[in-house]
Amino acid sequence: MAQVRTNARPVLRIVGSEGWRYLVEDRSGILRELLFGWPAGGGLYLLDVSEIAYLVYKGLAEVLVDGEPVDLGYLYFKLPADEYSWAKFTVLLDLRERGRRARSGYSPRELLYVKGSERVLVLVLEENTLIEASSILEWVRSALMRGYTPVVAVVDAHGDVTYYSASVVRSSDLSRVYEDEGPPRAGEGY
Repeated sequence: MAQVRTNARPVLRIVGSEGWRYLVEDRSGILRELLFGWPAGGGLYLLDVSEIAYLVYKGLAEVLVDGEPVDLGYLYFKLPADEYSWAKFTVLLDLRERGRRARSGYSPRELLYVKGSERVLVLVLEENTLIEASSILEWVRSALMRGYTPVVAVVDAHGDVTYYSASVVRSSDLSRVYEDEGPPRAGEGY
């Protein structure tokens, strides 16, 4: 039997948590329709705070905790969240506004989406956050090994997002590039 759509907003209930994600009951099918969260069986999905905030911010669903509707203030000040939640929400909102059906990734700092045949994994960082280059390199290698195109999204203090393509280049590859280009010949300038 086909589901009949009404103008009533779907109701989602936060019924628990698992790690950094929340267990959300969805009887309406909106999460499957929007490609949000990770199915947990029996009409339950695992969503992170950024996805729940997106649903509330866009008015796509009424989200209940203990039978009471929540707003953005409640989500970010009452629900335990990781330090990347606001930045991740900003990037999720930006990607969705650009037509990318992004959703939470495999860690608290990640989002993912599919663009045609390309699978993209996004690492969310905030401007001026200290992170070791080796951590980013490890993340890029992991994304590539899992078949994703790695992209780093940096959110500045104004909430603007800048995206950077990421790849791994060996120093031996760089020396070959410089050898191929070679020094300028007499009479040639840069």
